[in-house]
Amino acid sequence: METAVRTLFDRYEHVVRDALAGGIDPEETAALYAPEVIAASPAGVRSGRNDETFRRVLAEGFAHYRA
Repeated sequence: METAVRTLFDRYEHVVRDALAGGIDPEETAALYAPEVIAASPAGVRSGRNDETFRRVLAEGFAHYRA
């Protein structure tokens, strides 16, 4: 199990680094998340589905971080 967890986080690190560099792959990024997701920010906590809207929001979020 430890190997599977390390593999997941290594993959997550790679995907996030690529996204922050401007090379986001929305499908690959979304594949790292469960079908239902929870997000927390200073504005509060939200939940939603891992769908096309989620992929768009991921891309917008990484664009915001790059800016």
